[in-house]
Amino acid sequence: MAGVLVALPLAAGAQQLFDFTGQALISNYVGGSAGMFGEVFDPAPATTPIPLDFAHNQYTVVVLATIAGISPFSRSFSGGTITIYEDAGTAADYTNPATFSDGTAILLGNLKNFSQFLPPAGPGSVSGLVDWTGGSRLDDIAPGDQSDWAFLSGSSPDSGLLEPGYDEVWDGKVEPQEPIVADEASAFGSVKALFRN
Repeated sequence: MAGVLVALPLAAGAQQLFDFTGQALISNYVGGSAGMFGEVFDPAPATTPIPLDFAHNQYTVVVLATIAGISPFSRSFSGGTITIYEDAGTAADYTNPATFSDGTAILLGNLKNFSQFLPPAGPGSVSGLVDWTGGSRLDDIAPGDQSDWAFLSGSSPDSGLLEPGYDEVWDGKVEPQEPIVADEASAFGSVKALFRN
């Protein structure tokens, strides 16, 4: 079978995202809980939406929600939250989920339209939108850029990466609608120089 090559235009700015891989615990009944505990990785060649110091810190992500509905091929969630933590100390350990939330909460958000597609065979997908509402780094994101970030993840109960005691592996990203542009501090003299000819 011949391969297909597709060329996609590159965006003017670098792609920005929080790249994560995690393990999920999922109840199989309405009203049950769902939780994903994961690590955030340097998404090179993309960048993170806010500067993160991967050389000196570990970044983790915790997603918690309640199962609102179950059908043969999908789950819907309600009351979903997402928190990204920064920790210079304790390494995250899947045998102790508390190690994923023992750092500083740098971003806290609410998930909306949060659901999971469950095909009869093969990997599924998880999607929703994030509105950032708190955390020590919330002010690094302009208020107009804090809403409707895409939460997109693959999910698999059959992955060879599944840790004992967990139900699924999630591998995904959280990304803004558009690249976040950082503010640049400039002295007034250098700003005036921009207008001289």
